[in-house]
Amino acid sequence: MHDAASAPLPRGAWPVMLTPFHDDRSVDWEQVDEMTDWLVDGGAAGIFTVALSGEMYDLTEDERRTLARRVVDRAAGRVPVVASAVAGGPVQAQIDSVKAMAGTGVDAVVLIASLVAGPADTEERWRDTVAAILDANPDVDFGLYECPLPYKRLCPLPTVEWLARTGRFVFFKDTSHSTDVIRERLEVMAGTRLGLYNAQISSLTASLRLGAAGLSGYAASIYPELVAWLCDHVDDAPEDDVLAVQRLLTVAEHSINSRYPASAKYLLAHSSRLRIRPVSRWRPSDIGDHEGRPLVDLAEYIDSLGLASGARAGGGR
Repeated sequence: MHDAASAPLPRGAWPVMLTPFHDDRSVDWEQVDEMTDWLVDGGAAGIFTVALSGEMYDLTEDERRTLARRVVDRAAGRVPVVASAVAGGPVQAQIDSVKAMAGTGVDAVVLIASLVAGPADTEERWRDTVAAILDANPDVDFGLYECPLPYKRLCPLPTVEWLARTGRFVFFKDTSHSTDVIRERLEVMAGTRLGLYNAQISSLTASLRLGAAGLSGYAASIYPELVAWLCDHVDDAPEDDVLAVQRLLTVAEHSINSRYPASAKYLLAHSSRLRIRPVSRWRPSDIGDHEGRPLVDLAEYIDSLGLASGARAGGGR
C-alpha cells in the first residue's frame, strides 16, 4: 500500500531474479522457491522478479503474475519484492496491467520506460501516461526500469526529478552507464523516497560513493553475497579489499554476457546449492562443456578465495 511517509526500500543488492525452467521450458516452480530462499540467504536487500533477466517478455501474463505472487509468498516479508507490469500501448491496458500485478502483493510495481510510450512519443506524452497510471492506482508504489528492450529510453533529468517528487516512486533501475548522469539524478532524488539502483557492476563502487542505493543487475543474481558485502562495506573496508571484490564481480558479470541468461544458470548450477538447469526461452541455446568450462573455472576460483559464504555454504558442486 502507498504511504508517502513510509520508509524507502532497503539499500544493497537487488538481484534481477532468473526464472528457472524444466527441460521442456515450463516454469520450475520448486526452483523458484529455492532461488528465492537462496537470494534471501545470500544477503539480498530485495528481489526484482519479472525483469528482463527473468525473461519477462517470454512469459505469459498468467505466468508473470503467478511468478510474482510465488516469490512474494516465499519471501514472506523477509525482503521486499518488486515486479514489472509488462504492458504497453493504450493507457487503459497499462493501468489494468499495473492493477493486476499490484494484486500479487509486490511492494512496488515497476514500469518499463520503453513500454510506457513509443520511441517517437514526446516526453510530455510519456509523463502524461505515467500520471494517468498513478492516478488510477492511488495505493500502489512504483519503480521505473530503463530496460533496453524493446528500445532503450533514458529518462531526462527533469523527468527523473518529477518521478521523485510525486512521492510514488521508490525504485529506479538506472541503465545510463554514466557516473555523471547518476550524480545528477541522485541530486534531484535527494530528500525523496526514490532510490537509485545501478545496473552496471563496473561502476558500482563509484555510484555507491555518490549515494546510490545499491545494485540491481546480473552480478547480484549470481553473487548476491559479494554484492551485498560491497554495498555494506564500500566505505569501511580496506580499499584493496573493496577494489578486489569490485574487479571480481565485474569479471564474473562479463563472463556470463554472451549467452545470458542460460550462462548465469549454468554458473549457478556449479557454484551454488541450486539445482537450476541452463534452460532459457529467451535465448534457447545449449551450453556444453566447451562453453561452460570457463564458467566452472571462474566459480571454482572464486570459491578458492574464500570470499563467497552464507548462501553458498555447503552449496558448491
